Amino acid sequence: METGIFRKVKVPGRKRALRLRRDHAAGKEMAQRMPYELTNTDATCCYCGHQLDGRVYFCPACAKPYRSVEIGLPTPAPPYEDIETRLRTKAPDVWTVFFVFLSAMIVTGWIGMAIWGTEDHEAVMMLVDFALFVTTAVFLFRYWKEVRPLLVAPGFLRPAAWIGLAALAPLLALNYGYHSFLVSLLDIEMDDYNAFFTSSWGPIIFICILPAVVEEIAFRGIIQHRFEKVVGPWVAIAAASVLFSAAHFTVLSAPYLAVTGALLGWMKWKTGSIYPSILAHFIHNYIVVTWFDI
Repeated sequence: METGIFRKVKVPGRKRALRLRRDHAAGKEMAQRMPYELTNTDATCCYCGHQLDGRVYFCPACAKPYRSVEIGLPTPAPPYEDIETRLRTKAPDVWTVFFVFLSAMIVTGWIGMAIWGTEDHEAVMMLVDFALFVTTAVFLFRYWKEVRPLLVAPGFLRPAAWIGLAALAPLLALNYGYHSFLVSLLDIEMDDYNAFFTSSWGPIIFICILPAVVEEIAFRGIIQHRFEKVVGPWVAIAAASVLFSAAHFTVLSAPYLAVTGALLGWMKWKTGSIYPSILAHFIHNYIVVTWFDI
């Protein structure tokens, strides 16, 4: 009934309100079950009975929504992240491993120098190697589920293992030529590691065996392996190689150490095991310690 400009509005009763709420809930339930590709179907609106059109989220007749409007929206693209951001944010525990490894080396080195001074290099290196061994063992226990496949697979059945071992020959030639050039150019003397030990087994154990095992587990088994989950394998190899080079605290040998780390990282990636890289690391250090005289 209308009187002038005023119009009487009929307020729905309690039963009608309950029915409206029930119909709305049914529409929401239908929206959750109904696929987006609704065209060419016999689905009808639960409120007015009109045939629905899958191109819109509401009934063409009564405009009652029958599915969520978000269903028709395109999935937003993930925000762009460059390589540096992914390495820094997606694998934060890698940096923890690296800096703890580095800190163990520095702190025990200082402690050893404070106790034995510069005269007893053997005791200092034994202390540092022991600290790195314990640190690596702790992280190996922490990431055992991820590292275990690399320790189960022998890796020597893959051609990459033997290609990497064969590549040691030109790599060692590069080592000898590069460091000979530095010695002649800068008029410096390279350290004679054999003179640091009283026993002939000292260099083999503390320079060849322990570093090969400890560093391959830490840098290839944990750091590179976790980098590979957030970036491509080549970027992971490059990043782990740079960290491997930085952990040796030598500016002059840093480029060569990065190349060596890249070869070891490639072997780990291609073989799915760290045993070939451990063997290559050991052979490399053994030849440098026992045969090179620069």
